[in-house]
Amino acid sequence: MMSAFDQQEEIARLRAIVADYERKSHRSKWLIRQLIKKIRNAPRDFVMRMKNSRRKRRERAALARAVRVHIAPAVQEIDPSVSTAVTLAPPPPASACAEPRPMFFHVAPGEVADLISILERDQASSLALAHMDRFCGSREMAALVAEAAAIDPEVGSLTGHEMGYLTPFQDTEYRAVRQAMDKIPGGEFDAVVLVPFGKLGGADLVGGVLATALAGLGRTLILRTDLPDWDRPDWYPPEAPAIDISGDLAMIHRRTRALYVILQQIAPRRIFNVNSRLAFDMMVEYGARLAVTSKLYSYYFCADRDPHGNEVGYPIWYFANILPHLQTAIFDTEYLVKVLTDRYELPAEMRARMRTVYTPARMPVRESVVEKQIASSVTRERPRILWGGRLDRQKRFDLVIELAQVMPDVQFDCWGKAVLDAPPDLSSLPKNMNMHPPFADYDELPLADADGWLYTAEWDGLPTILIELGTIGMPIVASAVGGVPELIDDTTGWLVSPSEGVAGYERAIRQMLADADGRRARTAALQARVAERHAPATYLRAIEEI
Repeated sequence: MMSAFDQQEEIARLRAIVADYERKSHRSKWLIRQLIKKIRNAPRDFVMRMKNSRRKRRERAALARAVRVHIAPAVQEIDPSVSTAVTLAPPPPASACAEPRPMFFHVAPGEVADLISILERDQASSLALAHMDRFCGSREMAALVAEAAAIDPEVGSLTGHEMGYLTPFQDTEYRAVRQAMDKIPGGEFDAVVLVPFGKLGGADLVGGVLATALAGLGRTLILRTDLPDWDRPDWYPPEAPAIDISGDLAMIHRRTRALYVILQQIAPRRIFNVNSRLAFDMMVEYGARLAVTSKLYSYYFCADRDPHGNEVGYPIWYFANILPHLQTAIFDTEYLVKVLTDRYELPAEMRARMRTVYTPARMPVRESVVEKQIASSVTRERPRILWGGRLDRQKRFDLVIELAQVMPDVQFDCWGKAVLDAPPDLSSLPKNMNMHPPFADYDELPLADADGWLYTAEWDGLPTILIELGTIGMPIVASAVGGVPELIDDTTGWLVSPSEGVAGYERAIRQMLADADGRRARTAALQARVAERHAPATYLRAIEEI
């Protein structure tokens, strides 16, 4: 007589058999549904055309043999019980018929059974996918995970699996990853610089400066991840390959995963992100893993503001959540370092990962233009102030218009266009104001035939335009925002608090125009600061140290 213990053991064994049968039944039904789904996608008229051609009949026979040799054994290997539900059918007769018959598999009446869509994909890859998927859900895989969990409980239990972009190339999206990889030259890279695109902004210029410095230290690769724009290739080192993979990544649903896999394949020693939104997202999700094989760095510039005045942008969205993965977080101002340190109350260990690296000037410090400006001022009908930048909300071009209205005795010449916001109305500018398209080179500007430069941003980091103007000793009136006071202060220019508005700028401009000796002294101090802190050699040493 069977004991109670034996009965419980037998019941458990029977339950396991039933569960295994249900799993196989579920798997076989799922496989049939997948096959029928692919079969249903084929056009009915395509099947009809195949019936009336001798060549097509031969092709159909060849396809039938391929199914018999490759697909059917694989299906039976996955689950032998499927063999009674899925059988090969003989090819239909050549004569036309009202309803096309299934070509290979018996399916529900009225459904087109065309497996060409299946066979278009690589057969070996399809089979490998089936084997991989079966193994990931198998008891063997569960046992392996259980053994790992016994060693490290944080492994946990197997609740699902994620298919990766690994060989064999079983995923259709892998083709886009492969296309991106094929664009990248072979060999080892010391550094990879990730940029969203190559436009005309300050961050784009810094990306070129960084890539130039890294190219002097080792083999460097530049990847554009978000858009194909490449407006200023002269900003980037010619010896560093600059590859656009944005189009390939755009075809992929999980772009962050794809970028992670591409960087894993490249395996550089260091990875630098300069304002790539995709790279930031990738570091949030995969930064901890990627940091195991490569040192990660990220550049941070000033935060932006929404129409309500709230701070937004990369220093807000992608700082605290990826700092633990970074070797160094690079800033172009001490101002932003202090803001983020105070905001997040960073411990000493995290604060040590933040480094201010001032952007180097592209032009060498040269003879100041201030003497030429003072000498030419006697030939001008009225003083001349220059302004240049984006005609966007941040740069406050509206203040320049108001200044021209309250200072009719001063000529204002401006260069720029709207980039992020809707363009302003330029149809009724004051008579003492001229508008020009953006300039490509500082030599295009009448710097020696002017009296100073005006900068009116509402918020900012440390604009590269002010650094470049500092190399030539340009008198500057600037807003005291962000990192601007780290370059322009009361000894190197004329600062205006944004709260002072138009009256503050008018006061500063008139003080500058009335003090020739002050212009000489302050521009000399500005040139000295740029030569010391913004020299290319200083920047290169900083990059080497991090």
